Amino acid sequence: MLGVEMVATRPKVTRPREGRKDLLRSFIRLPVYLWNDVGAYAERQENMSIKNVLMAGLRALGMDIDDEDLTTRKRRPIKHYDDTVDPMSQVSTTLQLPRYVWDQVESYVMAEKISKRHVFIRGLKALDFPVREEDDKSLGRIIREGR
Repeated sequence: MLGVEMVATRPKVTRPREGRKDLLRSFIRLPVYLWNDVGAYAERQENMSIKNVLMAGLRALGMDIDDEDLTTRKRRPIKHYDDTVDPMSQVSTTLQLPRYVWDQVESYVMAEKISKRHVFIRGLKALDFPVREEDDKSLGRIIREGR
């Protein structure tokens, strides 16, 4: 499947550590070209990860995201894929977001009648990341009335 894909599973609740927000975990898949672009952008910013860039995209869509959730305390190295990898192949990663963010994503999904994966791609587009036509075409409404 082309484009950004969010696995259709219900986010799992992870136990918050002391002083941390209640986090829900799910998976996200991005095409390699978009993963590389988002990763390169995150590395150019201080204290930012791919997760923070995705959350900044949600904020660009009008969601209320706390400033502290747009920076990371501990940043892991981001794997980049070279030109030998098909740019449309998918990179899968675990995404842990605070419950209040998932609640807003769910509301957006219901209002726009689209999938969660489309919310994240719209957020990246709102941040002016170049999204290929093949991925853009997959942004059609997929939730039908009465289901």
